[in-house]
Amino acid sequence: MTKKATNKVKVVMAHLHSRIARLAKGAIERGDITSCDRISDSSYLIKRIDKTERPQTTKYTTVAAASLLHLLNSYAKANPPSETIAETETV
Repeated sequence: MTKKATNKVKVVMAHLHSRIARLAKGAIERGDITSCDRISDSSYLIKRIDKTERPQTTKYTTVAAASLLHLLNSYAKANPPSETIAETETV
């Protein structure tokens, strides 16, 4: 791999890591995940609460973590939380 190609890979990975950080912050705020920790340049530990309310920690590659968080973000945008009756009555 040439030096130019190596630098391009580093830039792409830096972008992925910053994107994961932003997506993870949003997912934590929405309650989709409880934590997202980078354990190396190529993997993340993401802790989620499953349907039985038990925490589930899974190790993901960088690309898989970015994909999972992107899908969670897309789902949240497509399915916003519904308004409660109290909110609609005060308007």
